[in-house]
Amino acid sequence: MIAAPAAYAATVTATTTLDDGRLTLGGLPSNALWVKVSVLASAAEGAAVLAETDELTSTGAYAWTTDAPIKLPEGTALGDYPLRVDYRLPGGLLTQWTGGTFGYKLHTGVSSVVFDRKTTSYDQRDVVLSGKASTWNPATGERTSAAEGTSVKVTLNLKDAYGLPRTKVATATTAADGAFALPVTPDAEITGGSAEVQAATDVDPDNARPLPTVGVEKLTYRITSDTSKYRVNAGTDVTVSGKVERLTEAGWQGFGGAPVVSTGTAQNSWETALRNEIGSGATLQDGSFSYLARVQYTTTGAYTGLRPSVYWGAGNERPTDVAALAVPQQFSYTGLSQTLDQFGQVTMRGTLGTNGSCYPKPDWVALQVSRDGGRTWGQMTSRAVSDWCSYEFKVWGYDNALYRIYHPETDRFVTKYSTAVRLSRIPTRIVNVTISPSRPRTGGSMTVKGLVQQKVNGVWKAMPGARLTLYYKPKGDPSWYWAKKDIPTNTYGNFSFSTTNYGDGTWALGWQEKNGYFYSESRTIYVDAL
Repeated sequence: MIAAPAAYAATVTATTTLDDGRLTLGGLPSNALWVKVSVLASAAEGAAVLAETDELTSTGAYAWTTDAPIKLPEGTALGDYPLRVDYRLPGGLLTQWTGGTFGYKLHTGVSSVVFDRKTTSYDQRDVVLSGKASTWNPATGERTSAAEGTSVKVTLNLKDAYGLPRTKVATATTAADGAFALPVTPDAEITGGSAEVQAATDVDPDNARPLPTVGVEKLTYRITSDTSKYRVNAGTDVTVSGKVERLTEAGWQGFGGAPVVSTGTAQNSWETALRNEIGSGATLQDGSFSYLARVQYTTTGAYTGLRPSVYWGAGNERPTDVAALAVPQQFSYTGLSQTLDQFGQVTMRGTLGTNGSCYPKPDWVALQVSRDGGRTWGQMTSRAVSDWCSYEFKVWGYDNALYRIYHPETDRFVTKYSTAVRLSRIPTRIVNVTISPSRPRTGGSMTVKGLVQQKVNGVWKAMPGARLTLYYKPKGDPSWYWAKKDIPTNTYGNFSFSTTNYGDGTWALGWQEKNGYFYSESRTIYVDAL
């Protein structure tokens, strides 16, 4: 049979001295044919062998452990001694490895631990960890009490009110009999931990001893609260008052000294800290409380309960009472646009710049107008904003006036006016219109004359440069038709032009739109054609 060459690659990779004086080798496969361990007096070449054994058992895929503690000759000083390992693998040659150490030291560890309570409560929060440390002497094979003053490190694994893990580390010192006691106030559930002796000269600490768990007893309470105001401005103080009671064997009793806290928003079970805290205080002996709370932004109420604790929970697991509270917020008018068309209709639209939704819609805005330069204002119309805080107004306006949007104070937003804007156009009129001859022939020519004026500072003046359209409505036809466009006025505002008469019907002139001017129409003239 041909041996597998890969077997030769295996070698010792680690050495570990166990708490009971045995030795473990790491790296050798479980199918090794033979393993021997030798403890040497020193690392020098040819050093004496203090002890050796080939009584090892495979304790893992790549681990071998001596069957018994390794005992060195009487009088051997405590310390670390070098090792030599001889081994043979299947199909391989005898191999020797040198390295690692055997810890010939006192082995000190925590042999027992216990808490004096299985649970803590709000009224009994303290717990005492008691234990004992002992030392095993490899020279004698005896285990005795650890030396007085041995330092023991205690690590507590805790779970706080939010269910989050944390650790707490403390140190205990042994008495002459190896015993130690450590008072602890965890204010949390103890989910485990460890106690281990700290390293010292010629002492090899044993593996850490696991700690038992300590649960918590939940306290049951109830709370009522109210605020001194319902609607307040941001940054304003309100008084939160109420009472807390706890359930006892004698029934509901006032809960004195309880830590009360108010938040502006409801707390969720998955949150790991209080959010939007606005005020806090402590209850008097009868369970009553009163303190100032300062609010900054919109809330759905003041949520008041006990500050989160492992003894009654956190988030929405703990009882809270909600007092109605509203804080109107600042906002801006965004996307504001305004127009006054040639027919006199004012259109104003925009959005309350809140970066959010206005649903449900308790908020409304009004369109206001001032005709005396802003000294007095009147309300033209109002309406609710949309779900997304937008609005639009269409109303008949004035020749020259100031307009603004007004938002009254609501639970959601403060009172606010938009910047006033002036909208104006110049009135026009078409007057002195004549048609000659008065009875033109059908298909014949007729002359149309007239005057266009504009109202400037309350006075009607000639309007040069205007453009008009001539309209005709045949007798018996309800519709108007344009007959001639772009009819100009001269420097005196007059116009005169010839056009064809189409038969019996009504004639009129209309203003062609021009920025800054209102639309106007002439009087109608009926022509009875020949």
